[in-house]
Amino acid sequence: MYYEKCRLERFFINWYDVIRTMELSENELIRKLRRFGRKSGSIARGIGDDGAVVDLKQGQYVLVQDALVEHIHFEFAFTNPFNVGKKAVYVNVSDILSMGAEPLYFLVTLGVPERFSYRDVQTLYKGLDRASREFHTHLLGGDTVSTKGDFFIDVSMVGKVVAVKYFGRNKARQGELIGVTGYLGESAYGLHLLKNGSAARPANRYIRRYQSPRPPYDVWKELVKNGITDAMMDISDGLIIDLERMMTESKTGAHLFLDNIPIPPILKKQGLRTLALSGGEDYQLLFTFPRDKAAVIERIREKGFAISIIGEVVRQRGVRVFDGDREIKLKTKGYEHFGTTQ
Repeated sequence: MYYEKCRLERFFINWYDVIRTMELSENELIRKLRRFGRKSGSIARGIGDDGAVVDLKQGQYVLVQDALVEHIHFEFAFTNPFNVGKKAVYVNVSDILSMGAEPLYFLVTLGVPERFSYRDVQTLYKGLDRASREFHTHLLGGDTVSTKGDFFIDVSMVGKVVAVKYFGRNKARQGELIGVTGYLGESAYGLHLLKNGSAARPANRYIRRYQSPRPPYDVWKELVKNGITDAMMDISDGLIIDLERMMTESKTGAHLFLDNIPIPPILKKQGLRTLALSGGEDYQLLFTFPRDKAAVIERIREKGFAISIIGEVVRQRGVRVFDGDREIKLKTKGYEHFGTTQ
């Protein structure tokens, strides 16, 4: 009886912990889990960034891991296994780049439901292969498991730091300017179109961005070559929420200027500019840089690379968005796992 009582107590305690975890936001959960990341002389950067950085004899290496789960990160009604395979590589490459590293190798774990055929899996791996060739990274192996319901793919990737110093969310400094690559809101608008069935054509640029969000590799190489930044992350959950994460790690804040944020004209025309601020899944690069690098940024832009200077790093905590002199209060900041969307 004592054993049964203890087992029941453990059962209810475990379920209580699960319930409490589900009530936490993703950021809160990560903060609580950071205590499990033990310190070591070889760990240059641990939990809290797009990737971890370790010191090895051959140099500094970045390790990242990112998963895509059906009904959370994608719907097969709006994409296909080939694009899911590409996206799984892209989102991990994006994390590698945002740490100042070049991707090298990756492992893949698949959770395969019964409805999946061998042809579906083969098509997915063709997508993985296509994306890996674009970034000269190599598949080494992984694991496959069955699931009772939804499909998932989990990728672990290794890269080598090629910047002078690895990039980090914790390296933004007060007084620096804030830059971003590309346009924001394209992926979220593509999903919006698919959900509304108003432009479900594969050729639509916004749908392509949603289905196949390739990181801006060429722009990244220019930023690295010119030593523009030490602080970078990719935009996966939304500009505002991701910038807040960077500012929190750097113990600073940010002021953004709406007119400077690269929002596609069609979003402005349709009153959907919030998709650019909180839509997410653009996988563009967000970074800060010293003001004396502004002239270099302009020269990069003159070469045809899409970079916008959207704000500045300030001492006051939090992220504030200004439309002219008026501060905008946002209803949503971006996507949050485990908690409500902020």
